[in-house]
Amino acid sequence: VHTVWDLGWNDSMVIIMAQRLRSELRVIDYIEDSHRTLDWYVAELRERHYNWGTDFLPHDAAHGDFKTGRSTKDLLKRLGRKSIKLTPNVGIEHGIKAARMSFGQCYFDRDKTARLVECLKRYRRGVPVTTGEPGKPVHDEFSHGADGFRYLALVADQMGNDDERVIPRVATRQPYDRAMGY
Repeated sequence: VHTVWDLGWNDSMVIIMAQRLRSELRVIDYIEDSHRTLDWYVAELRERHYNWGTDFLPHDAAHGDFKTGRSTKDLLKRLGRKSIKLTPNVGIEHGIKAARMSFGQCYFDRDKTARLVECLKRYRRGVPVTTGEPGKPVHDEFSHGADGFRYLALVADQMGNDDERVIPRVATRQPYDRAMGY
């Protein structure tokens, strides 16, 4: 299970949990909250007991905080997150196009991702009265989930199912035994 983050404090922090299976993108879980520390989010992830893949963070997660000098990426590594990559720093329009193109591949968990689906339904552009033309996306309570999904679409091709662990092979059936009659 890979995670895709949209960082926030006063604004919502979003973590989307997804799996890649062939051409399918399965969005299986979702966290959205605000005014919580990174250790709280990491504890929430630990409670889920998934086989974790890569954490994809926005490009600005590599920038150090002026108060501590540490980046979000560094802090997450210190909190035990192992594989961390940054999402590409591309324009919003490019990301929106990628998100639109990915919907045909997506499957959403009905219960765990209901809030994310609501955010995607309500994501919209501002339309100035003077021009009547669609402008930039509106920054509101729904934009954070949509931004996280935009990041998900940008990194979906990097999500793999390779695992360093060796999974023992289990026999699927017993060999024929004449003494037992089967």
